[in-house]
Amino acid sequence: MLEGDSMDKGNFTDFKVSLELEGEKRISCNDLFALLENILKHGSISRAASEMGISYRYSWGIVGAAEKALSLELVHRQVGGHEGGGTSLSKEGRELLEQYKYFKQEVDLQLEHFINRAAPSKVFTGLQQESSPGEHLLLASTMEPVETGLLDVLEEAFFQSTGVLVRHVALGSGRALELAQKGRVDMALTHAPDLEEEFMGDGWGISKIPVMSNVFILVGPSNDPAGIGTLEQGWGVQEALRRISAARTPFISRGDRSGTHLRELQLWEKAGVTPEEDWYIVSSGIAGNTGVLRLARDKQAYTLVDRATFLLSRCEDKLKIFSGTEEGTALPGELDNVFSLLLVNPQRVTSVNFKGALLFGQWLREEVAAKIISDFGRESFGRPLFSKVEAS
Repeated sequence: MLEGDSMDKGNFTDFKVSLELEGEKRISCNDLFALLENILKHGSISRAASEMGISYRYSWGIVGAAEKALSLELVHRQVGGHEGGGTSLSKEGRELLEQYKYFKQEVDLQLEHFINRAAPSKVFTGLQQESSPGEHLLLASTMEPVETGLLDVLEEAFFQSTGVLVRHVALGSGRALELAQKGRVDMALTHAPDLEEEFMGDGWGISKIPVMSNVFILVGPSNDPAGIGTLEQGWGVQEALRRISAARTPFISRGDRSGTHLRELQLWEKAGVTPEEDWYIVSSGIAGNTGVLRLARDKQAYTLVDRATFLLSRCEDKLKIFSGTEEGTALPGELDNVFSLLLVNPQRVTSVNFKGALLFGQWLREEVAAKIISDFGRESFGRPLFSKVEAS
């Protein structure tokens, strides 16, 4: 999540990123990953804290909060020895640090491209005359645009264009719409069509703006214990799920009413399978598709995620794509994944900043935003991670 107090127009290099889950806890990712990098370098948390100019107690506080929020052990504590012990990164800590480097590299790259493209005369006007200095918006966003870093780039570009700061909290689509209904945010970015239609139909939303899309994929261990890799083209994901169920091979589910979880449940239902046995592992405490992929890799399990997160996770050597549109192993439209911005109805929730949210929604349909979305990931992965959804 981008923090606005360190931004200034024309300078993108000093942005702050924080990890926020369910609006409960905010952790400075800048401090966390700098600390992990220094622990890796020096093998000591006290030395790492000294290098960063922060206290030993604060260092352990950062690590402890992150481990609790992510349900991971990031460091190993080593007590005693002739040098008095030390601290080293766990396997999970090293992987998380590596993933953050990829994330920040992509964000830095896209922000640099935006700076080079931006011309002072091409500033989005829209409703700009109605915005005020220091104005900010609250957005509840599904995890995928946050995990990949795309939302950070869009928010910063919007700030540069309008002077309006967007702050976001990352969580599943179901929880995002719940926060919107309670008036705790001005808008929600989700990918759960049925929940979105319910939200709009009940009058909680006043506008739904399709923003971008990617696709879901079914991934699993390379040795393919369920034998779904032998399916011929044209069978679709449903038959793959039937084979997983019949073989009783582990499958990881988000279990959190996120857009990914709801699509997974729809696919099981269409396959005529009720996944309730011990091979079906529900991990609702896992943070997003990145956490699910990590668990699937460790347990040699299958799971459903979006392709963007899979590419960013760099786990192609551990997990393989078995069902996907590009691979010809999914039926047309079966794995489509559309992300839409829903603006909260100010007549139902009077506290929302509807004009600011509308400004953001309009800006997302403009050329600058479309270019950012269409290019994001192209240089690092040889392909964009998302596609712009054309206005209907």
